[in-house]
Amino acid sequence: MTLFTEISKPIEIGLEKFGYEEKIEVKFSDFNKDYDVQINNLVSVRKSEDYDLIVAEVTKLLKNNENIEAYNISENGFVSLRLHESYIKILLENQSDYFQSKIKKNNQTVMFDFGGANIGKSLHVGHIRTLNIGRSLKNIYDFAGYKTISDIHYGDWGMPIAQIIAFIEKESLDFKSLKHGDLEKIYPLAAKLSKEDKEFYKTALNISKELNLRKETRINQWRTIYDISTKNIVSILDDLDFYFDHYLGESDVILLIPDFIEFIKKENLAVMDDGALIANDGQDPPALITKSDGSYMYLTTDIGTILYREKNFKADKYIYVVDERQKNHFNQLFKLVEFFDLSQSEFLHIGFGTVNDKNGNPLKTRDGENYKLLQLFTDIQKQLSEINSDEKIVKMLSKSVLTYSDLVTKRTGNYIFDLEKFTNTSGKSAIFIQYSQVRAKRLLEQSNINYQFLTVSGTERDLLIEIIKFKYYFNLSLNLNEPHHLAEYAYNLCQEFNRFYTNNKIFDENINDSLRSHRLFVVSMFYETIIKTFQCLGLQPVDNM
Repeated sequence: MTLFTEISKPIEIGLEKFGYEEKIEVKFSDFNKDYDVQINNLVSVRKSEDYDLIVAEVTKLLKNNENIEAYNISENGFVSLRLHESYIKILLENQSDYFQSKIKKNNQTVMFDFGGANIGKSLHVGHIRTLNIGRSLKNIYDFAGYKTISDIHYGDWGMPIAQIIAFIEKESLDFKSLKHGDLEKIYPLAAKLSKEDKEFYKTALNISKELNLRKETRINQWRTIYDISTKNIVSILDDLDFYFDHYLGESDVILLIPDFIEFIKKENLAVMDDGALIANDGQDPPALITKSDGSYMYLTTDIGTILYREKNFKADKYIYVVDERQKNHFNQLFKLVEFFDLSQSEFLHIGFGTVNDKNGNPLKTRDGENYKLLQLFTDIQKQLSEINSDEKIVKMLSKSVLTYSDLVTKRTGNYIFDLEKFTNTSGKSAIFIQYSQVRAKRLLEQSNINYQFLTVSGTERDLLIEIIKFKYYFNLSLNLNEPHHLAEYAYNLCQEFNRFYTNNKIFDENINDSLRSHRLFVVSMFYETIIKTFQCLGLQPVDNM
């Protein structure tokens, strides 16, 4: 963290004097309200014979540091610091400038792969984590100055589509009269039949091959299914404020695969084994490029996608936001990228846990069916309509619940979707943080006084310190690809704001204009910070509640 160079330098100088070269890390102190930040570097030199001399030197340097109001060095070597009022003011000004100015552009391009919708199927609750985490990470990288690109990566090719076409023909259904609801019913029936009926499987396999050969009849059938399905998917995503720079899929990269296969065969990078094509890189289990029947694997189309992206986007980093259960798949894919020398870019798989019910099982409907995303959204709206009659506000709050409830959970863990808990007005919920920002917005709208900074004290000081923490938690979320740090921060920030609001009158007739102006300044800093946090998380602030 680069926030506290002025106060970390004394520790660094003190250690260097005795031959210790350490990177000084300043952390916020969450346990002792008497101090603001903590430095733990002295702990590592606790057993040094020069320890007492080091402490004496560091003490002298801290004592003379005008940015520090008070300090304490524990017996164990923990250094606790209380920031001086003037330094807090500087940090606040720097943060405000940081918000107002255009962030210095990063030279790197980062491409995000998330969404993962499959043609013929409905978006269900399992998609919400990839959508929320993917969008938030893209926003965070945007804010950090990176050039970002997002792609939904449709599953729109191969055997699943061939099975749908085979089923439609078997049942003599009319392609022109198909609706998305029909495709939802057909998809599982076709998949089941393909497992149980060898002849049906052969038919579907032949259709898949004809698609790969771009047979006009098959392409037209595929196009009909694609158009119906993607129209439905995009409509739902738009309604929930999920947008992509590109809506590409397997179908866009499939033509690149035959030449790739010929290349790896020619270069002896893959070998035939009982009719199947296997990468010659020694992985265990072996990396299967094509099955014995010649059909492609997910691995194959993912390689095709990398070839396409390297040709068209040339990103410095590719981030795949996909279920943690696909970890092994991506480990194998990234090894193949290196083995086949497909790219010099960095590849990351950002995994996440599942959304579960109160019993710890994947969230389903009462009938045991996949919980459709649109249905979950509707259920949230019904719950919130009991506390707000404005349909527009309810819809916006419902989107916030869908997003915040997800992001506040550490992405690698599973979480229980508790509708009552997540729509609570006072707990760690989207409703609570939205209510806080609305309260601040109203306070600022009630006055045209020019804000000014006077002093730092009491609950006002606690809030200002919390405001300063934004960059710290932003950097954590960015560097670890974990938005939950910012989501947790949003809650803590709102808690401090509400304590400040309770303890500091603003429009009381006994409050003079100067003090009122100062307190409104504090409110404005909170509002500016919570709005930036919302933007990073993908939350839309409501105007009233």
